[in-house]
Amino acid sequence: MLGTFWCGANPIFWCLYLFPIYCKIPIEKTYQVKTNMSKKISVAVSLFLLSSLVFFSGCSIFRTQQTTYQTKLEIWGLFDDSDVFSKAISEYRKRNPRVADIKYKKMEVESYENDLRDALASGKGPDIFLVHDSWMMKHKDKLAPSPDAVLGSKNVQDMFADVVSRDFVQDSKVYALPLSVDSLALYYNRDYFNQAGISSPPRTWVEFDAAAQRLTRIGTYGNITLSGAAMGASSDAGAGEGKINRATDVLTLLMMQAGAEMFDYKNGFASFANFTPSTLESESRMPPGQMALLYYTKFSNPGSNNYSWNSQMHNSVDSFIEGKTAMMLNYSWLIPKIQSKAPKLNLGIAPVPQNIDSEGRGVNVDFANYWGFAVSKNKSEEAENITEKVENPATNEQRVFEAWQFVRYLTMPPGASQNLPKAASSEDAAKYDPAAEYALAQKKPAARRDLIGIQTNDTLLAPFAQGNMIAASWPQPDDLAVEKIFNEMIDDVALRNEDPRAVLKQGQNAVNLLIQKK
Repeated sequence: MLGTFWCGANPIFWCLYLFPIYCKIPIEKTYQVKTNMSKKISVAVSLFLLSSLVFFSGCSIFRTQQTTYQTKLEIWGLFDDSDVFSKAISEYRKRNPRVADIKYKKMEVESYENDLRDALASGKGPDIFLVHDSWMMKHKDKLAPSPDAVLGSKNVQDMFADVVSRDFVQDSKVYALPLSVDSLALYYNRDYFNQAGISSPPRTWVEFDAAAQRLTRIGTYGNITLSGAAMGASSDAGAGEGKINRATDVLTLLMMQAGAEMFDYKNGFASFANFTPSTLESESRMPPGQMALLYYTKFSNPGSNNYSWNSQMHNSVDSFIEGKTAMMLNYSWLIPKIQSKAPKLNLGIAPVPQNIDSEGRGVNVDFANYWGFAVSKNKSEEAENITEKVENPATNEQRVFEAWQFVRYLTMPPGASQNLPKAASSEDAAKYDPAAEYALAQKKPAARRDLIGIQTNDTLLAPFAQGNMIAASWPQPDDLAVEKIFNEMIDDVALRNEDPRAVLKQGQNAVNLLIQKK
């Protein structure tokens, strides 16, 4: 009550009230003792200035008591166990007493999106959770952007690979931040390259074609005994039916490198089947998306010189591990799986080939596939992790603020979190960088520019780190539905021999129908 009364009163009133008391002069006799008046006026002025400072600064002395609150944060993650974040959580709680507890829950990948959607709809979902880089169109309405006081779009632009800003920053608001970004790279079997006399991995698709031809071995009856490259089929085939892992991402990469504009940002529609301004429509030319589709599917065409894949092959990842495939394109998460299942495989990893001609002209681009930490827009006050054992529960606005402060602490350099309520307890604590520790311990390609620079010296991670600097993606209304559409396009051309231009146009129309339903 005292704080409220103090803040509510006019400081001039308090000055006039305290002045006679301090001077010990009855109000009706204030005309006396003129010799001491100048000193006492100075004191009165000081009191006035002090009271004004308290008033106009928001009465911070009393507000500290009024705005003391606590919140509990719950994080939903994928792939990583809770011990991966235990140190970061422990160190952060030492710096921020307003966060009473932070709990991390590892979710099942298969049911994650549905579980997340249901939990958020009920108002009892997580405070912080992972979102895929393609989910902004689908789930943006559920996300709370970072308050400007925590971080802004320029912070992300300066600190992270460009693809992060393109995916997670809209209207100058930050909606998510990643610990890691993954992009495609070329996996190859060094022993097969040595045997074929190929001294270095292909840097362009022309070199890739030549390497695939030299590496592929076809038996007497037309069966492929060694595939030069896992290319040409979709990713929706059954076990043992030539399924190529991440086939649709590889096709998207080829489209981007060919110059296709995957999305018309001005009009808000998919445009990967269209001609671009640099490729005007004519009978002698085809849209860049069509060229990419034809290029990809030629590897499963028995009539092509690059024929290296069919439905008799195992899943592309299994085939590579078994030593039956010499090259494939995939992400960094495969490294520990390959090392575990095939420890003697002479593994090589290189940047993805680029669409560059002999004169160096072309588009250098990679394709990104990754997750970022976001904050839920709303949460019910009755949610267990907010009210349980918390005397002064935070408002939703305060909860969002504290959740974003932790995301910033987890992903940004240490200097970004110097304004936490408590200073670091030691020099080591002040320098502690959760993102750097995560990249090193989990052996994952970094999202931050400074950490990417460090990883360029890592034999296995360097290709992914380099790819992150030129990585791109595109807005999708539903990533799973779009993947199915792209798989259908591949199958229509590779298996059903349909017209590629018509197939591409049908695929684009199908994606745009999904966008219109949003």
